[in-house]
Amino acid sequence: MKKGPLSKKEKQYIEKNYKSKSIDQMATRMKRSEHMVDKFVKTLDFKVEENDDTKENPAATPPVFKGPVPGDLFARKEDRGVTIMTEAASIASDDSKKNNNSTSTPQRYHKFIHRIKD
Repeated sequence: MKKGPLSKKEKQYIEKNYKSKSIDQMATRMKRSEHMVDKFVKTLDFKVEENDDTKENPAATPPVFKGPVPGDLFARKEDRGVTIMTEAASIASDDSKKNNNSTSTPQRYHKFIHRIKD
């Protein structure tokens, strides 16, 4: 049985066949554990259900937040698996830290933190 994360080809195979084949059939074919296949199928079901609900019921759209959505502030290249924090995301993070004292860094970590700008 193979170990480690699913490859792109395995993910594509599951995406094509998860509705027509059972999880144990796909796991046996790919020589993977049923748990790994089931875990990936659950992420697919969530994406499909989320998209279907918003199309059928416009009232099911997520609430509108004030300010930028945190995920939109990152530069992504998903085909390569790269995510980079943009300047706007860094500023938003700094602003949220100023407003929220409950997420302060414990004292034991202060000697390891180097501030570039104050």
